[in-house]
Amino acid sequence: MKALVTFPILIPLATAIITIFLGRSLRGKVVVSLVGGGASFASALLLLRTVWSQGTVVHVMGSWSPPFGIILVADLLSSGMVLLSSGVALVALCYSVGYVEEEGQRLAYHPLFHLLMMGIYGAFLTGDIFNLFVFFEILLISSYALVAFAGEDYQLEATLKYATINLIASAVFLLAVGGLYGTMGSLNMADLSLKIGQLQDPGPLPTIFLLFIAVFGVKASMFPFYFWLPDAHSSAPTPISAILSGVLIKVGAYSILRISSVIFVPFRPDVQGWILALAAITMVVGACGALAQSDVKRLLAYSSVGQMGYILLGVGIGTPLALVSTLLFIVNHALAKAMLFLTAGIVIEATGTREMGNMGGLGRQMPWTAGAFLVGTMAIGGVPPLFGFFAKFLLIKSAIEAGYGFLAALAAVLAIVTLWYLFAAWQQVFWREGSGHALHAVPRLMKGSGLVLAGLILIGTIFLNPLVDFLSAVEAQLRQPGVYVTAVFREVTRGSALH
Repeated sequence: MKALVTFPILIPLATAIITIFLGRSLRGKVVVSLVGGGASFASALLLLRTVWSQGTVVHVMGSWSPPFGIILVADLLSSGMVLLSSGVALVALCYSVGYVEEEGQRLAYHPLFHLLMMGIYGAFLTGDIFNLFVFFEILLISSYALVAFAGEDYQLEATLKYATINLIASAVFLLAVGGLYGTMGSLNMADLSLKIGQLQDPGPLPTIFLLFIAVFGVKASMFPFYFWLPDAHSSAPTPISAILSGVLIKVGAYSILRISSVIFVPFRPDVQGWILALAAITMVVGACGALAQSDVKRLLAYSSVGQMGYILLGVGIGTPLALVSTLLFIVNHALAKAMLFLTAGIVIEATGTREMGNMGGLGRQMPWTAGAFLVGTMAIGGVPPLFGFFAKFLLIKSAIEAGYGFLAALAAVLAIVTLWYLFAAWQQVFWREGSGHALHAVPRLMKGSGLVLAGLILIGTIFLNPLVDFLSAVEAQLRQPGVYVTAVFREVTRGSALH
């Protein structure tokens, strides 16, 4: 079953290649794309089940054993993130079939979508830093093309900002990778964990750690690197907005979690203050930006900046309770923010405008969409009994217990602000009196996709205790890097014995 860890990467790659060779066959591309998305989700589900029952799964590529060869590693964190991402991706893909113009689907949309997801899954599963860079580049190049997919001027401008900051980040990433290899002679995460743990003199490693934090902070929209996000997430086609906010920015948070829990464990106290300070500013900037918006997609984009601040706050605090609440926050935000973007796209499709001031009264005409948007609002805003409330409550509690009273108070105040601007948006779009203009027809696939994610939020709330138990197990693995290291080198020992 070791090869199972390759399936979430190989399936979207194969799907992308097949859809390219199908030429302009719309039906063929849609069928293959949906089957590929479903197969990716099924493989992710099977992978997580295997990891849960058998422990960390390690696959050595070719005959090159670590630390020299390429390995893929699926533990509870990485396999859980792949499952969450593939679920959101499958819903967004179904939405895309109704949303994207037929000509766009005949051309490059489906190959680009699956290459994007391949890069995301690979970033979660790779066991070495250089291949993390490679998968980052795959997902970034695909996302550049998807943000600018319709070729509108505002999309091209957003893509230029997005590409510029990430090209700089990629250069810094390579600089950090080179510095790490020059210092330690390895890029394998497990091998680095062993070597760094035995060091007497850290040398440049704390600085290299900060460079990695900055690079991954760009992906996670951390202040001051967030400015690309509002334009890119609001300008992209709506299903891509859902992927960018629901999934892609979590790759940055995941990467910070991974390197700080496996590689740079001795240096976490050196960067904790930086992460906490930048997380606090990120929360404030996101909330203030959202308050100033009249465009519903830009409001949701700025909201993502603010919510990533909460996630980074939990990473910075680093206690067991903080990490469990952070992981719960990631699940909640992935589902709720993706759903909010999808339902916002339904409203935009029906009204022909993104300006909330030109909407109104849609609750009577689109009751299911209004209900889904309200569920997302309550989940992101942290309204009980939805599990988003418990994510924020536990995060604030962890800040208090760790002695960060000011940050806890700030998080509580901004939670109220978040709830206020999202409820104001819902009221403006669905509740207040509208113009009474006739609405455009919206495909059923689009309507159904938003409801699926709303249903998953409700299911997560009903099964909150098992979800928290699972996330507690994930957190326990994060606190024991030896489990990750042992799994990798146990696989190396087996491979050597077989040869």
